[in-house]
Amino acid sequence: MKRYLNYLGTVLRNLLPVLVIFACCREVFYLMNRSLFPSVNAWTLWRLYFAGGWRFDLAAVLYANLPYLILMLLPFGFRRSALYRAVCKGLYLLSNMLFVLMELADSVYYPYTGQRTSFTVFDEFMGDDLAGIIWGETLRHWYLLLLALGFLLFLLKAYRQPSADERPYGRKDCLRHSILVPLAVFFALLGIRGHLDIYAIPMDLSEANQICRKQEEAPLVLNTSFSMVRTIGAQSMPEPEWFSPEELEAEYTPLHLPACPGTASARKNVVLFILESFSSSYSAYLSGIQGTQGEDCMPFLDSLMQQSFHCRYSYANGRVSIDAQPALSCGIPMLQGSFQVGAHSGNEVQGLPAMLREEGYATAFFHGAPRGSLGLCGFASKSGFENIYSRESFPEEDLPGSCGDWGFWDHRFLPLFRQGIGRLPEPFMAAVFTLSSHHPFEVPACAEKLPGGSLPVHRSIRYVDRVIRDFFQEARKEPWYRNTVFVFVGDHTNQTDNPAYLTLNGLFSVPVFFYTPDGSMEPGLHEGIASHTSVKPTLLHYLGIDRPYFAFGCDLLDTPAEQTFAVNYQSGTFLLSQDGYQLQFDGQKAVGLFHYAADPLMRENLLEAETERAASMERRLKAIIQQYSHRMIHNQLTLK
Repeated sequence: MKRYLNYLGTVLRNLLPVLVIFACCREVFYLMNRSLFPSVNAWTLWRLYFAGGWRFDLAAVLYANLPYLILMLLPFGFRRSALYRAVCKGLYLLSNMLFVLMELADSVYYPYTGQRTSFTVFDEFMGDDLAGIIWGETLRHWYLLLLALGFLLFLLKAYRQPSADERPYGRKDCLRHSILVPLAVFFALLGIRGHLDIYAIPMDLSEANQICRKQEEAPLVLNTSFSMVRTIGAQSMPEPEWFSPEELEAEYTPLHLPACPGTASARKNVVLFILESFSSSYSAYLSGIQGTQGEDCMPFLDSLMQQSFHCRYSYANGRVSIDAQPALSCGIPMLQGSFQVGAHSGNEVQGLPAMLREEGYATAFFHGAPRGSLGLCGFASKSGFENIYSRESFPEEDLPGSCGDWGFWDHRFLPLFRQGIGRLPEPFMAAVFTLSSHHPFEVPACAEKLPGGSLPVHRSIRYVDRVIRDFFQEARKEPWYRNTVFVFVGDHTNQTDNPAYLTLNGLFSVPVFFYTPDGSMEPGLHEGIASHTSVKPTLLHYLGIDRPYFAFGCDLLDTPAEQTFAVNYQSGTFLLSQDGYQLQFDGQKAVGLFHYAADPLMRENLLEAETERAASMERRLKAIIQQYSHRMIHNQLTLK
């Protein structure tokens, strides 16, 4: 039996070098993204590791090595052969290096999402998109490839084969060896669960929030491999029962029953600009009225915003592009997972374009990337856009030199968008999803002389701002212009070196504003909160469409400022922003209350100081979560 225990010890010993490499990958992740964690130093990183981060690493290493462990512990004589052991060693190297490469890759990808990458990345980026990204980033970050090669050599050097045993392998040996299999499986499952308590649920992504002192530190506790594996084939979300059905409807409902006519004297056209990677931190005007000092990257849009209906605070409802459309068109925020690629993505929705088509509107969606890119065109169709225009709709051979890495340069595509609008009968709804300000933030040759900035994204934002300025110079000459409401939203935030926009408030802060050339939607700064999910309710009111509808958002034209809100989800934490405060809720209890209007860096947790406000906001947030879960699970995202 001692021989068998030594054999098991050697096999398990081979996992230790992998744990060391995962710890190194955590350091690499921090070093490459340390500007995004201004309150964290090297000591904090390792405090988080020893406080519980190592449990996520252990779980990831066990996930990676389950096939290797099973093959090495099979209680049969053929496992002694040199060929079999060579195959097991090859599997060990291959599976571990695959997981290590995921860790290193996320060190690069993290700044664009602000969270550890989940398995939905394979749904968001499809086919050539994903292959092109991987190849492009490999070339740009060749030093990480060299580091990966070093890790591979380390594993080769550290690997130990169990001692050879030339004795015949009989029935008794098989029986004795079989005792080790359930023992090894038990400890492997224990490591994956992360708890000694067998009655506790296995640890998940939200467990990281119980380890860190600030919710923004959760990505430093997690690792990408754990996040990827735990989100494979994600099933239906849990359905809480905090309220009875009657209490729930009284506390919060996403069903809107308009009681008053709209404000527009005629059916206005709608033009929606969804701006790739536009953060409020790039707006000198928005950051200024929010009490911070941001970059001056969008002077035209800043000037247009001041002539528009806009709120002091405005938010995206997700951190990636695929979360914008469900929120904008259908009023469905990202809570616990992207709706577009989640388990309930087949649910029926009530899209704003579909509602407007029923009112006699022509509808069209424009995106200059290939039709399958990010699934944007597919969801546009699902939400009710009748005409879909993508890169394939405008062959590059007809417009030579028009395309960058992702698709048409915006300065070539927005004129096509404007011409497409001109062919639509009025009234119409037309939307465009820009793309030139997407990573890797390259600009065409005509824009290379634009001012740069402290980050690569800044020049690309300036380029898109200038393109939109040129769009308006021409659009003002069109007959449909004055009878149109223009809506501008950033799809999500991106790179920033402004500490105020690295908080859980700033990570979602994007421009959201409504511009009417005739001033029919009262221009100026309004107190309160706008978000992606408030676009649908606000437009329906403004357009005079008083039909009942579904949306997890508020009508900005008919909701008191202190009651406007935004709801978000980040790394296991639910967020409710309302009346200058943000409540942070881990799914069981409130873990933070911050007055971001007075404390933009969110340094002071007021959870114990303002218990009444915290209790009120927690009750509302719970009602929103319960409504969301119930309606998502039971396919009740429309009015029937």
